[in-house]
Amino acid sequence: MSTQINPKLPRFVKSLLDIIYGLLIFSCAALLLLMVFSPLILKGTDSVLTASVLVGIGSDESHRFDVQVTDAKTKGIRYAFVDEAQGTLRLETDNWLYIFISYFSKLLIVIGLTYIFYLLRVVLKDIIQGDPFAAENAPRIRRIGYVVLLLAFLRPTIEYIAANEITRNIRIDPALSPPSPFKAESILISLLFLTLAQVWSYGIELKRDQALTI
Repeated sequence: MSTQINPKLPRFVKSLLDIIYGLLIFSCAALLLLMVFSPLILKGTDSVLTASVLVGIGSDESHRFDVQVTDAKTKGIRYAFVDEAQGTLRLETDNWLYIFISYFSKLLIVIGLTYIFYLLRVVLKDIIQGDPFAAENAPRIRRIGYVVLLLAFLRPTIEYIAANEITRNIRIDPALSPPSPFKAESILISLLFLTLAQVWSYGIELKRDQALTI
């Protein structure tokens, strides 16, 4: 009969993961609906939506400043400002393309996080039930590492393409540039999960050997 140390803690973490998982599903649905129905919102009205992309600038003296955007009428941009130096370019626009490309990377990361939290919930459920070294848990943790690694390359690449598309098609003063396309921190996190998956696999093998010995 298996015993557990402090069973309240994993149950609390499981409840917290359930809440975050639910919020992520809601966020996925909200982003998807916004991207799909934004043409209907913009069509035939004077409405604008906010698009935002990461950018890099040459100075960090100000936390926010307005930018002069030329050809705003033809590009469908009403107003633009940079929020945080070397941070985010925000556009109030009725151009659906800018809305789509700015929210696509956000949708991608939310989908990835939803899948990660789903796997974490399943692993934690086995831990609560006293079977942390279930055979399926090592592949689940490995998949978390792969998803984090995929997002580490795919998300910043899409953000780079989106920022490049916007900054290339409109002239902005002061000059802005797309952000760096790669995040070393995400790659490190993915390697930690892949290492943990390997350790977990070793624990599963030890459990099998112990069962055969008995």
